[in-house]
Amino acid sequence: MKLYTFKILLLFIFCAQVSMAQALTDQEEALIINVQKDIVGKLTGHEPIKGKKKLSSRATPSERRITADYLSSYLKGIGLKPLKNGYNVQDKKGNSYNGTNIYTEIPATNGSDEYVVLTSHYDTAKGSPGAVHNATGVALALYVAREIAKLEERKVNFIVVFFDQQETNMIGCRMFVKKLKEDKYNVTSMHRADYVGWDNDEDRAIELLSSNISLESAYRLESGVPVFKRRVSTPESKIFSKLGYETITITAELMNGDNSPYVRQAEDKYTTVNFKYLASTSYIVYKVMKSFAKKIY
Repeated sequence: MKLYTFKILLLFIFCAQVSMAQALTDQEEALIINVQKDIVGKLTGHEPIKGKKKLSSRATPSERRITADYLSSYLKGIGLKPLKNGYNVQDKKGNSYNGTNIYTEIPATNGSDEYVVLTSHYDTAKGSPGAVHNATGVALALYVAREIAKLEERKVNFIVVFFDQQETNMIGCRMFVKKLKEDKYNVTSMHRADYVGWDNDEDRAIELLSSNISLESAYRLESGVPVFKRRVSTPESKIFSKLGYETITITAELMNGDNSPYVRQAEDKYTTVNFKYLASTSYIVYKVMKSFAKKIY
């Protein structure tokens, strides 16, 4: 009897995932793709980001400032207030770091003091346009921010943040997490998007690295695509966890090698991005954020 009940439960979950996967219509997918093509195009130098200015990468101080300004303008354009977390610090070896994290807060509608944080980094390795790594993560987070802001009911607050200098000792991430702790934000979970523009086998699979089973389960229930569990921790996740935050990282199928071979190289271009996969993964993350807004989990 127990085995029968278990099989019924698995069947229910499978059917729920299939129905959720079909919830994104072709028309909705096309709309997401059009928006994200524009974002990735500007961030990678495929299109001008400001006037006639095109980025070659997002690694130098000037390129990062232009990118930060673009993100602030974009957030303002979708009705959100852009905020800046600037820093100028030195490490123990005397190396100086100067940069700006761009973020926005989307308030709860019920006065809650809980925060769910969605993150991605906007800088690149030197000489890389950084399409898959990580213009796609930025495009995902901007889409999710826009959709969360449209919700009539939010039982938690949201922060969507774009880290600077992730390629430089993850300093932007470190500084923002430090700010959250110092300002005593009640963060219930942090969600990090990276490497979400490559899907060579076209199965739309995602990979998760989660600090707890409930976060992982939320994505599995909302996905409707193959979900793989990552078993190797990342430095960013360690930064979050070290300060007591529950965290999950959403990526392409890294463990099975289904990721861009051009990461951190000059060939990590706009033309290598699988925008259908980016749209699919963005929609999954949005559905999870929506479930948190409704406090389903």
